[in-house]
Amino acid sequence: MCCRRAHTGRRPSRLGRGTADRAVWRRIAVRAGDERGVALVMAMVVTLILALLVAGIAQQVVAELGMGQLTRQDAVALYLAQAGIEHQLYLQKVNKDAGAIGYTNSPSTDQTRWYATSLTCLLNCSGNPSARRWRIRSTGEIRRYNPDSTFVVLQTRVLVAEVDITYDGVAPSLYLYPLKVTVYRWEEEVP
Repeated sequence: MCCRRAHTGRRPSRLGRGTADRAVWRRIAVRAGDERGVALVMAMVVTLILALLVAGIAQQVVAELGMGQLTRQDAVALYLAQAGIEHQLYLQKVNKDAGAIGYTNSPSTDQTRWYATSLTCLLNCSGNPSARRWRIRSTGEIRRYNPDSTFVVLQTRVLVAEVDITYDGVAPSLYLYPLKVTVYRWEEEVP
């Protein structure tokens, strides 16, 4: 009795063609055709694909917004530099001996937009001539202020203009009033 096999109630199959093997293959075939868990898996796959699409679109939107902000800051810095030249021209027309403009914020309530000019006389710089030629260099800046009152310059544009201002008048106020402004050069200074 020690060497006998326990009886399972089934007959041994002949080379895999027995009824026991057929029953196993039948159960495998039934399970392969059972689709009860497929809907959950498909829903998870579709949700994953949609989530990846939404993440990609969100990344594109954020990148476009950042580029739009940089473009807007660049344009504003250029307009500030132009405003600096116009302001300096106004001061030179009112007073031949006016100095350069230090950093001025524009508008005065906004502390992020600044312009400044430097001024060089090129022709007829002394006395009371009828015309003077000037080189005006204007810098427009967009700044971001930190809580500790320091700032970071986000964008800078620089314009250079060479202008001739002709004055007119009669004695005793000879050559006091601006007659015309001739612009010889107005261009962006490239670093």
